[in-house]
Formats: sequence, structure tokens, C-alpha cells
Amino acid sequence: MSQKKLFLMGVIVALCSVIAAQNAFADNINLIKQRMRQRLPVIVKMKHQGIIGEDSHGFLEFVTNKKINQNIVAAENKDRKTIYALIARQQGVSITKVETLRGLQIVRKANKGEYLKEKNGTWYRK
Repeated sequence: MSQKKLFLMGVIVALCSVIAAQNAFADNINLIKQRMRQRLPVIVKMKHQGIIGEDSHGFLEFVTNKKINQNIVAAENKDRKTIYALIARQQGVSITKVETLRGLQIVRKANKGEYLKEKNGTWYRK
């Protein structure tokens, strides 16, 4: 086989790999979004009850010692971390910057009565 044909086959294989990786990436994002939607009713209820709140970096934390549904909170934070990392990579910024910006968005969108945690660690109710 000629070098030209080998090179062309190599390019095609590389292109197929990129396309497959993009499809896997999209599938992963869709799975994360689906999991987050499924957890949302429990998270909203826990926020309403004052059990959890949002910290200044866009993650859930327990406000009280009543740590129910720890697995849900941990799974949500893990998925958020993954999403923040993907956004950081896409935008060419640090994950800390994405987390901080998301924390600010959450503060603005929080419902009255929800707990929010300031950078200094103090909880307050909106």
C-alpha cells in the first residue's frame, strides 16, 4: 500500500475517533442532565426544609446536622463538578472561576428562604 493511501487511512481513522469521542461526550452530558433532573425534586424539597443550601462555589452543603439523602447530595455535587470542569475546559478558564461564577448565578436565582453560604463560611437565608 502506498504512503499516500496509508496517510489517508490514518486521517480517516483519526477523524472517526474524534467523531466517536464527541458522540460519547454528548451522551455523557445527556446522562448527567438526566440524573440531575431526576434528583431535582428531592433537592428542592431539602432546600425548602432548610436541610441543605448552596455554597459560594456552586455546590450543595448541609446546613444542619440532619444529613438525610447524603447519597443524593454527593451525586449532585459530583455531577456539578464534572459539568464545571467541562465548561472550564471549553472556555479555557480555571474550574475555580467556573465554580465561583456559578455560585453567583445560584445566589441570584435562589428562592426566598433558601440557605446560601458566603465565602467566609456564614450561612444566611435569602
